[in-house]
Amino acid sequence: MGSCVGSVSASEHSHGHSPGGSPPARPRARPPAVSRRGRVRSAALGFVFAGALYLLLIDTVSLPELYAGVAAALLAAIGFEVSREQGFAEVSAAPAWLLRGWRAIARVPGDVAQVSLVALAQLARPRQQRGALRAVPFDFGAHDSRRDAGRRALAEALGSLAPSTIVIGVDPERDLILAHELRADGRAGDVDVLGLGG
Repeated sequence: MGSCVGSVSASEHSHGHSPGGSPPARPRARPPAVSRRGRVRSAALGFVFAGALYLLLIDTVSLPELYAGVAAALLAAIGFEVSREQGFAEVSAAPAWLLRGWRAIARVPGDVAQVSLVALAQLARPRQQRGALRAVPFDFGAHDSRRDAGRRALAEALGSLAPSTIVIGVDPERDLILAHELRADGRAGDVDVLGLGG
């Protein structure tokens, strides 16, 4: 498994410094100008999405938490709009992929219980490490495809939503998605939760 993790570092290093001397990357084209209404619309979308996610995670409606949620959602909306204006958010996602998000959300309660049990077990019988690194087949796709970039981003973000799994990234050389899991006997669907690996 260590070789898989090592391959990620090696591949990331090789993309910028190929032995033959790859041609310099072309400067990123600036996105077209967006109207004020478009900016407000996208910022509002980021605010609503971030606020909904915050409420889902804290699971409380106490006033101090709501104030904190408004502040966090506002910062997320500003960050979303700034990144979009700068052309960093060059990804696209199919609506069908987003509809699969319930799979990641449904895993959260069970994973919280699992992490709690592992924490208690660690207190009772300390071990140097728990869990394992896993590599699951995942089609990396094209580097310059917005659709493939969105597919990878969703797989990494929602794959790490449940606390017992942390997705490290997708290896472009071996077409593997790498993750750390508390359960060493987990299924491939525990890593590629949305089934976007092809």
